[in-house]
Amino acid sequence: MKRLILTLLSTAAAVTLAAQPDSLDYRGDYYFSKRSQQESLPVRPHHTVMLGNSLTERGAWAEYFPEAHVINRGIGGDCVAGMAARLDSIVAGRPRAIFLMAGVNDLIFSTIAPEALLRQYERLLDRIAAESPATQVFIQSPLPLDEARNEPYFTGKNARIEAFDRLLRRMAARRGLKFIDIRSRMLRDGKLPAEYTVDGIHLTPAGYAVWVEALRPYVTPAGARIGTVTCAGRGLAGVVVSDGDNCAATDSAGRFVLPANDRARFVFVSTPAGYASPSEEGVVRHYLPAKSDGSSHDFRLRRKPSGETRHGFVVVADPQLFARKEFRLLERAAEDIRQTAAAAERSGRPMHGICAGDITSGDHTFYTSYNEVMSATGIEFRNAMGNHDMKLWGRSHETSAAAFEAMYGPAYYSYNVGEVHYAVLNDNYYIGRDWYYIGYLEERQLAWLERDLSFVPAGTTVVVALHIPTAFAGKDEKLFDYPQAERSLCNHRALHRLLEPYDAHIVSGHMHTTTNCPVREGLYEHNVAALSGAWWQGAICTDGTPAGYAVFEVDGGEVSWYYKSVGHPRSFQLKIYDSKDDEAFAGRIVANVWNCDPAWTVEMRADGGRPVRMERTTAVDPQARRLYADASKLDHKWITVTPSDHYYAAPLPAGTRRVEVTARDRFGNTYRAEKRINR
Repeated sequence: MKRLILTLLSTAAAVTLAAQPDSLDYRGDYYFSKRSQQESLPVRPHHTVMLGNSLTERGAWAEYFPEAHVINRGIGGDCVAGMAARLDSIVAGRPRAIFLMAGVNDLIFSTIAPEALLRQYERLLDRIAAESPATQVFIQSPLPLDEARNEPYFTGKNARIEAFDRLLRRMAARRGLKFIDIRSRMLRDGKLPAEYTVDGIHLTPAGYAVWVEALRPYVTPAGARIGTVTCAGRGLAGVVVSDGDNCAATDSAGRFVLPANDRARFVFVSTPAGYASPSEEGVVRHYLPAKSDGSSHDFRLRRKPSGETRHGFVVVADPQLFARKEFRLLERAAEDIRQTAAAAERSGRPMHGICAGDITSGDHTFYTSYNEVMSATGIEFRNAMGNHDMKLWGRSHETSAAAFEAMYGPAYYSYNVGEVHYAVLNDNYYIGRDWYYIGYLEERQLAWLERDLSFVPAGTTVVVALHIPTAFAGKDEKLFDYPQAERSLCNHRALHRLLEPYDAHIVSGHMHTTTNCPVREGLYEHNVAALSGAWWQGAICTDGTPAGYAVFEVDGGEVSWYYKSVGHPRSFQLKIYDSKDDEAFAGRIVANVWNCDPAWTVEMRADGGRPVRMERTTAVDPQARRLYADASKLDHKWITVTPSDHYYAAPLPAGTRRVEVTARDRFGNTYRAEKRINR
């Protein structure tokens, strides 16, 4: 048989083989020499590997992509089987990515059918997926030939290459892999231009320039963070992942790339609707520590068992635990939440919880015990940071979140349930002295929120949870003293502006009182009273709101809400007072309707007579005054009563013996209370 001496896409030694064999014998001296050299240089997780034959080997990839950690694993004369034979040393390093250029030698110098070659190719891909599942594989189209430059060996081979190209495209689509079409970029009038090739196949610098530009969008820069989001082993597309500055969505295979960022402490996933991040010891693990070694950040989610379009959430604010003895009271509150959530879930409304900050009063060793108690509610809680969750005495704001983040992860993040997007923010800005802070969102956090919301369609319902409230009954103080700055978000306009495209609700705490504030059309703030009441000194807050929590019910994008007092039924929404309770109420009936807003209507009937509309007013709760008047009986001597405007008053007709007050909320729910008038 006639023998041919052919240089098989090689940079060095010639390889002797029979003309047009069924398969290639790639195992020459050059192959083994180059292979042993490459295997002596270990692949690392931050590497991007260029795997191929002499087309790859001749590329100056490290120089083409100086901003990335690209290593060359091309060997002249190699074929698909040869690459499979040396794959072990590559996948052992779990590289960030593999760019695969394979099959050209097989198609030129053997008679293997493109379909059979594809099966070899897929076996190679199967091994990569099994042995290094986080590695992203890019399929590169086989390059065309200039058949006129090297007859007869290239004659008719472009047709085989084109057929294999079509098979690769379909296979890549089926597997969810990125196919990079270099071949089409190289062709001009259906041919490989002479200026792109030195010998009909190997490339000139101009040819490599075309190839490099095709790869540039997919080569990850050095320092970039990569990872995957999967469920049951399958990649999830369109999931937003962040490092606290940058946000990126996963591709069709569930992979993501975040730019290099020296400030990143965490990489976290915006858990998509219908899925759950793992929970561990009462903490949702939607985050991972940011790695700087190039290794992958891999998030494994689970599918929720039921739909979420109809769902709900509870908001607790200011548990603010001072002492171990208070955990008994917290357990009582947690049991109340458990019953509320269980009833909702029985009606087909899955629930989750949000804590709007001040988990403790500064003893951060209580976090673990708090998590354990709240786990008994049977629902998953997400936590916002409060001013008492700050680590004090650091030299700047940047040190203040350390204790909170050590337990709960990033102090700002987002997640999705049903048709609602939730964002949790940290608006406690430590000013570097003693315990002092102001309500403020720094530019880094606002910029992150802007990027996060860029993935959320306009018109979506958005819920923002934070600690320090952003608005008080529409008031906007022009002059800020410290008491004002520490109890409201100083730059609230910036936040409100970001929320303009959405139907937004803000849930906050901090004040230990209740204030509901429709800020404008499409923006409503719920400032929720303290779960701890008056810092666990009594069962009501200083404005008379019973210790409790807010309950929100979501249907699609529509949100309704009510306040649930611990130890009371849902119907308990108001209390009635007269002059026997407070001399200031002489001649009037006064109702504390703590969860009201301007859309509520409140009416009184005296002895069953006609209803009289009650007018909203400001008052001090008589029960709170009695409970907290004697500081000697309190652990915290600084507790004082708080005037509030969630009261309604009407004249009391002379001789009235019984009063009924009816309150109707903005959703048409009606609540009643009665009081006998003792003369």
